[in-house]
Amino acid sequence: MRISELAELAGVTVRTVRYYHQVGVLAEPPRQSNGYRDYRADHLVTLLRIGQLTDSGLSLAQAGAMAADCDSSSSADEALDEVDKHWKQRSQP
Repeated sequence: MRISELAELAGVTVRTVRYYHQVGVLAEPPRQSNGYRDYRADHLVTLLRIGQLTDSGLSLAQAGAMAADCDSSSSADEALDEVDKHWKQRSQP
């Protein structure tokens, strides 16, 4: 699928997808012979995960790392601990 289709399905802008490539939180897919990026379903899943994780309070860098390495339970536990800490601090006056 093309970048515009990916962005639409994920509910983000094309500019956001390109920015995620630029900062390294979303891997660039291979390009077709015409130069267009060829996104697959796993790119969409990663993009959606990044959105959910950043909405939960993680930084973009943390969310990208966690989405890229979702099999690592220790880093996931650490990230979730940071989210809990962040929300507890925000809820205290």
